[in-house]
Amino acid sequence: MTNWTRTALMVAMGATLAACGSDNDSSHDTALEQLNIQCQAPQPAGNLDGDLKLQVVGSYVSDNDFDSAAAEIVSYDACSDRLYVVNANEKTVDVLTLPANEGAPQKSGQIDLSSAAADAGIAIGAANSVSARQGLVAVAIEAANKQQPGLLALYRSDTLDLIATYSAGALPDMVTLSDDARYLLSANEGEPSSDYQHDPEGSVTIVDLQQGFSAPNATVHQVDFRAFNHGASRHDELDGDVRLTGPEGTSVAQDLEPEYLTLAANGKAYVTLQENNAVAIIDVASATVDAIRGLGLKSWSSTSGNQLDPSNKDSGPGQFASYDLLAGLYMPDTITSLRIDGEDYLLTANEGDGREYVYQATQAQCDQAGHQWDGDAFQPGGADENEDKYQSEQDDCIAFTDEARGDDIAERVAADHPLKAALADKSLLGRLKFVTDQPQIAADEPLMTFGARSFSIWNSAGELVFDSGDAFAKTVYAAAPDHFNATNDNNLQTETADNRSDDKGTEPEAIEVAQIGDRSLAFIGLERQGGILMYDISNPATPQLLEYVNHRNFSEPVCTEVDDEGDCNNDRYNPNAGDLGPESIEYFNRAGQHWLAVGNEVSGTTTLYRLVSQ
Repeated sequence: MTNWTRTALMVAMGATLAACGSDNDSSHDTALEQLNIQCQAPQPAGNLDGDLKLQVVGSYVSDNDFDSAAAEIVSYDACSDRLYVVNANEKTVDVLTLPANEGAPQKSGQIDLSSAAADAGIAIGAANSVSARQGLVAVAIEAANKQQPGLLALYRSDTLDLIATYSAGALPDMVTLSDDARYLLSANEGEPSSDYQHDPEGSVTIVDLQQGFSAPNATVHQVDFRAFNHGASRHDELDGDVRLTGPEGTSVAQDLEPEYLTLAANGKAYVTLQENNAVAIIDVASATVDAIRGLGLKSWSSTSGNQLDPSNKDSGPGQFASYDLLAGLYMPDTITSLRIDGEDYLLTANEGDGREYVYQATQAQCDQAGHQWDGDAFQPGGADENEDKYQSEQDDCIAFTDEARGDDIAERVAADHPLKAALADKSLLGRLKFVTDQPQIAADEPLMTFGARSFSIWNSAGELVFDSGDAFAKTVYAAAPDHFNATNDNNLQTETADNRSDDKGTEPEAIEVAQIGDRSLAFIGLERQGGILMYDISNPATPQLLEYVNHRNFSEPVCTEVDDEGDCNNDRYNPNAGDLGPESIEYFNRAGQHWLAVGNEVSGTTTLYRLVSQ
C-alpha cells in the first residue's frame, strides 16, 4: 500500500496529513520517506466537458518595486498545496497559500536563499527558477558573478528547511524536478559578461537522487557540449540550422546557451538553445547528448499565408502583410512536452532573442577594446573639452551585437533582392530587427528576423508538426486593436500601441500543457502584450484556439504615479492595471478543480485562474 493510499484512508477517518513518498524498496523512496515530509491528501479533479473557459480567481500582489522581477517562475506542490514563486528582487522564493475556492493567493512565508549560499560556500545572485514536486522544492540560483558556476538548492516544502545543495553550471536559468523526484535538472545558460571578456560554456546539470539527497549520495553530472567543438569528435553532426554567431575564438560549447528544458515521457530531456535556434536532446539516465537539432526558418512569404506587422512607424497597429524572402528564426524560449496517443510531442513558445552585450566605459576605453561606442560622440584631438570627455566620461559601449534595423542592413542586400526597397522604408521593413549573420545577402537569400511570433509543436525527433502562423497577432488585434503589439511596462495608448511591432510582436514567452480526460490542452503566455491563449491540441497537427484572455486593464496607469508619457514615476505598481509581463504558467489540479497559476514579472503579481466548462 502506497503512502498516498494511506493518506486517503486516513482522510476518510478524519486525518489530513501523511508522509510523502511510497513504500517500495528503492533507496530513493526510502530516502524520501525518511524525510517524513507531511503531505496534504490528494483530491483529483474530474473531466471537463463542453466549451472551456479561464476564470480569474484572484492575484497576489508583491510589495516590491515595479518591474523588479518579483514574480517570475511559479510552481505548485500538491504535497504542501502551496505555490512557490521566484522573487528575483529579494533573492527569495515566496510561498503562497491558495484559497479554498474563491479569492487571491496569500503569502504565508518565504525561502531565504542565504542558507543555500552558506551551505555551498559561494556568494549568490538572484534565483532564476523553482520546481516543486513530492514535497521537495528545488531552486536554481546564479552565482554573484554570473560567469561562475551557480547552484541548485533543495528544500522541504513543509518546514522550508534546506536539504542539500548541488553545484551547477554558469547561470542556471531553469530547473525542474522529475515527477517522481528522482532527477533534478537545470539548463545553464553560460551567458558572457557584458564586455564579452568572460564567456563560460553552456551546460545541463543532472542530479540523480536515487541513492539519497545528501551530497555524498546524490550523483551530479555536468553535461557539456565540448564534443561539438571545431575539431572535436561530433562537430560534423551540427547542421547549418544550428546558429553559431559568437565572436572569433568562441567555441561551440561557449556559443550554445541552454535556456529551458522539459522532461519527456521517453526519458529524454529536450533543451532549448534559444539564441542558437536549436534544441538539444539529452538522455537523462546516461547523462549524454543524443543530438542537437536546428529548427530552421519560418516563412513570412505570400505563399506561406503568414502575415505580420513589422513596423512601429507606419500608419498604426495592424498593418499586416506578407513579404517574400522574409523569414523568422523560431528561437524558442520555453519548452514543454506531452504524450498524446502514445507519441511524445514538444511544444515551444517562439519568442526570439538577440545577443547584445553592453557595458559602461569611456569612448577611449571602448575604442581601445575595438568595441562600438554607443554614447555621445567625442572626437579625440579636437577641443580640450572634447578630449577630456573622450578620456573621462562613461556611456554605453557595445561589446557585441547580432541585431540591426532593416535600414541598417540594406547596404548588404543585393540590388535586385525583392525586399531591397522595403528595407529603406521605415513604415515597412526599415524598423524591423534582423539578425546580422550574413555579411552579404544575395537576391535569392532570405532575410532573417528574431522569433516566429507563434507556438510550435514538434515530434520527439525535433521535426515540425504544427506552427500557429500569424494566429497570435490576428487574435490579439481583434481583441484590442488600439493596443496591439503593446509593451508591458506602459499602458498609455499613444506610447504603447504598435510599440513592439518592429521587435518580436506579442512575444510568446511561457507555455504549459494539461491532460484533462481525453483532451490535451496548451496554454501560451504573451510576455509583452499580456494574456493567455488556450488551445486544444488533442490532434497535434491541427490544434484549435479555444480562448484568449488578458487580465490587463489598458485604461489604468501601470503605477500609482506616471509621467506624461505613461512611464512609471514612483516604482509603485497600480493593482488596477492588472497583469503585466506573464513569465511562467503552471497547470495543476486541486480541490476537485483545474487551475492555472501565472507569474507576471513586470507587475509582480501571481494570478490564479480556474478552468471551467460552459
